[in-house]
Amino acid sequence: TAAAAVLVAPLDDASPETVAQVGKKLAMHVVAAKPQYLASADVPADVLEREKAILEQQIVDQGKPAEIAKKIVLGRLSKFYGEICLLEQGHALEEKNPKVGKFLKEQGVVVKQFQTLS
Repeated sequence: TAAAAVLVAPLDDASPETVAQVGKKLAMHVVAAKPQYLASADVPADVLEREKAILEQQIVDQGKPAEIAKKIVLGRLSKFYGEICLLEQGHALEEKNPKVGKFLKEQGVVVKQFQTLS
């Protein structure tokens, strides 16, 4: 059985109940979505470069022009971040799946760190 620990803190005047509720939902999201990093800025340069190279090669193989390829890579990198970065993922437990970062901001809560436990 998987579990997750999420360290959250209030921004401004979020109530302790709100912080606890958001933390619990976020821990369940982490278990389900399996993010590897908190934010896009936390993705190591070598991981990012490897992904860019893969994406660029896929686009070249499709015969797309270079000027369009850069825009396509940026769009696909956004999707890549949405798969591996907690704050960029759609919140699995919230209606309409808002990005986790947006949801947290609306709740007045910030994530300090998270850890998946197995």
